[in-house]
Amino acid sequence: MYHETDTFPMTSASMRGLGNTATALCDLAALPSRRYAQHTGGINALRSLITYSSSQSFHTSHQCAIPRNRSRGASALRRQPYPGRVSLQYLGDDLPQPVTDPSKHTDVVTSPEHGLWGFFNKERVSIPTPEEDYRHGRAWTVEELRHKSWDDLHKLWWACVKERNILATQQLERERMKPGYGESEAYTRNRLVRDTQRAIKHALTERYYAWQEALKVAESDSDIDLSGKGPAFNPQNLDVESSPNMQTSSAEVIPEARSDAKDTKRLEL
Repeated sequence: MYHETDTFPMTSASMRGLGNTATALCDLAALPSRRYAQHTGGINALRSLITYSSSQSFHTSHQCAIPRNRSRGASALRRQPYPGRVSLQYLGDDLPQPVTDPSKHTDVVTSPEHGLWGFFNKERVSIPTPEEDYRHGRAWTVEELRHKSWDDLHKLWWACVKERNILATQQLERERMKPGYGESEAYTRNRLVRDTQRAIKHALTERYYAWQEALKVAESDSDIDLSGKGPAFNPQNLDVESSPNMQTSSAEVIPEARSDAKDTKRLEL
């Protein structure tokens, strides 16, 4: 291993190159002074040559401008080249020709019960008229939804989701076709649907808070069992203490009832 203070070993080729360079410098030094200025450029060229030869790359192979690897394009899995060459040129006869005549188009039959029809209204048109969008009612209120069952709220929520999907589809068609109408009516309709969804969330939140409060009361009640192993309501005391004044015999009640019945018959006669 060589250090900076050691001399770099010289090969025979480098020795021959330096000898030729030194000979050329001696010949230039022997020239007359009047011709020295003319050969100054040659000395500078030799110096640059010496500098370039000492700083050239370690690799002796030349870089090729065009890749000449025969395995280029080989399969990465099989490590084998593809059979033949892949041609990127096609004749015009092989390409399919578009059918421009509407009478020759193929009739596509779709099911009337297809799920994608849910993104359109009952008339199944892409963009309704402003009058059709304006025909709607008001939003549901929280007071009205408090009396609805869980199933009714569930159905109403998904009806709102379906309506918003229809409005979103119509808005995309308006942006594509740019008819210039219907945006204000669709915005009002969408706002009312969102108000209904907000009211549904409000009603469900109230029910959740009421259930939380009832759960706290049930945990402290001895008649309620929340373990899930049996009935939730187990009353402990069902016996009602009767007072001595309320105890009457059947023998005392029946004659009185008979006497009352006889008196009523007499009054009727």
